[in-house]
Amino acid sequence: MDQSMRDTFAKRAVQLREYIFSQPTHQFKNNPWAVAHAIDEFAETHGHMMIFNEKKLQVAQAQLAAQQPAPRTILEFGAFVGKSAIAWGAILRDIYGEKVPEDVHVYTFELDPQMVLLARELIQLAGIHDLVHVLEGPASESLQKLHREGKVSSVDMAFFDHWEKYYLPDLQLIEDLNLFRTGSLAIADNTDFPGAPDYLKYVKAGGKGTAGSVKYESRSFETESRPGKPSVVEVSTVVATE
Repeated sequence: MDQSMRDTFAKRAVQLREYIFSQPTHQFKNNPWAVAHAIDEFAETHGHMMIFNEKKLQVAQAQLAAQQPAPRTILEFGAFVGKSAIAWGAILRDIYGEKVPEDVHVYTFELDPQMVLLARELIQLAGIHDLVHVLEGPASESLQKLHREGKVSSVDMAFFDHWEKYYLPDLQLIEDLNLFRTGSLAIADNTDFPGAPDYLKYVKAGGKGTAGSVKYESRSFETESRPGKPSVVEVSTVVATE
């Protein structure tokens, strides 16, 4: 992403904050779906943002709702303004009810300090700050630290929506840390555009294909993110871990 695009998205993030907090906050408190939908509305009316839109989210939501056992740990690579992280928290609440078990968590990774602050603020507004955690810095370093500290010992879903060239290395880091289980999900956005060819080739082939490696079954879900512009969500299910 070039500097002009970074500046554009930074400006829109400021505008998003103004948009959310100019409205009565009572409608958002302890209501993550309301916050997520407000972010979608802003993106539709104020210009494109790098968010996981409603149609794509429905694909992921259906996968998580059907997962057995129910998801307890979700990793997100690329928080941006926090929209999808808030949605993961809302989905987990829908699955477990208002009293989500204490060991259920979403960890989302973000490099940009401005986006980290905004995502945390919106997550706090949504009332899910005990469930959804924004970690600042390179995703690989944050994940290894969580693993060392014993906070992440298994991953039920990994969502990739950061720089496409890091999709495959970060997926393989999860493998190397032995965090996937049979039935775990790897869900990736933007594999068609801008494109993540190495990642896509890897999961479509079923993984490394060596003895003892994680094996995947992968399916592409095509959605229409904007009129006339199809966009793919790649859903890869772990079918074996040894």
